Amino acid sequence: MGTLGVFAQERLELTANLPDLKENTVVYLWNPIDATTDSTYVKNNSFSFSKPMNGGGSIFILQAGIGDQLASGLATFIYLEPGKINISGNAKGFDTANMKGDAFVKEWVEMKRILGPALDDLSKMDSVDAIIAEASKLGDEDAVKSETARKTMMVEKAVASCKKYLDEHLNVGASTYVLNALLSPLLKDDEELAYLNKFTGNAKNSQITTKMLSNLTGMTTNWVGKQAPDFIQPDVNGKTVSLGDFKGKYVLVDFWASWCTPCLSELDELKSVYAKYKDKNFTILSVSLDKDKEKWLKMIDQEQLLWPQLSDLKADQNEAARIFKVLGIPANFLVDPSGKIIGAGYRESNNPGAKMLDKTLSKLLN
Repeated sequence: MGTLGVFAQERLELTANLPDLKENTVVYLWNPIDATTDSTYVKNNSFSFSKPMNGGGSIFILQAGIGDQLASGLATFIYLEPGKINISGNAKGFDTANMKGDAFVKEWVEMKRILGPALDDLSKMDSVDAIIAEASKLGDEDAVKSETARKTMMVEKAVASCKKYLDEHLNVGASTYVLNALLSPLLKDDEELAYLNKFTGNAKNSQITTKMLSNLTGMTTNWVGKQAPDFIQPDVNGKTVSLGDFKGKYVLVDFWASWCTPCLSELDELKSVYAKYKDKNFTILSVSLDKDKEKWLKMIDQEQLLWPQLSDLKADQNEAARIFKVLGIPANFLVDPSGKIIGAGYRESNNPGAKMLDKTLSKLLN
């Protein structure tokens, strides 16, 4: 019984019955997060999906028929989790149909109700941009200024509404849709990461959160608030060094490689931060995913990297990177003197001038 219960919790059971669903129409359920697609056929104005849902909830595109079905209402974005959802009624499309089922269904419907005005404003951005472009083409500066001001006001209002929703629903899976689909284009990386680190419950354990963390930090695991696992790697002289050797200090564990162009673009900021805080109980511990020792050492010398440099020279099979589930570099996280991870994803190249790491260390060490 216990095994069957766990299995059921990890499946999505979606059923639908609507009058506009035509016999034998193909229905698609596409997950853009993991790029998987399921399909089925309409029978008697109904269809159903029963599929495993590993990794938590995700956003899906549900579409009946081929082509642009948005006008007919038979295509929609919908957040789904393991559990049950039923779509029914006399509506002509998915969005206006009755949606009932487990808690995530009610949360999705409620989110769309609360953020209805914000969703409406954000949907108008393309048309406002077109008006601005046309006014600019005609040389109508007054119209450009007026429409630009209107757009700014609409965006600011929508962002404020979405942030308020997130702050009040940090444990709700639908919040990951709000952050990823609505706010992500409008926020800086550090703001996105701050919300990801605050998420709890189904929001924390969703496929969307995992994907966003991977894109922002190079890691699939949200390490913030957890104890950093220890690791041992050889330094440039072959001496073994562990993260535990630095307990009592603030340590930025930095994954990089001599061949990684984005990593190299971060070095100026790392050198600046190291020089500024190295005498204030802070250091950097760099772990390279290099395989060629000569190229690794050459880059260290060329860039004058003065903090501890480690590598087992196993490239993408580096043991420390595997422990931290690093998928891409550069990736880094900040460890406090007790060994707890208190921050991750400090990338200056994503937000030039933001000085995310510098500002964080200034608050901690000054």
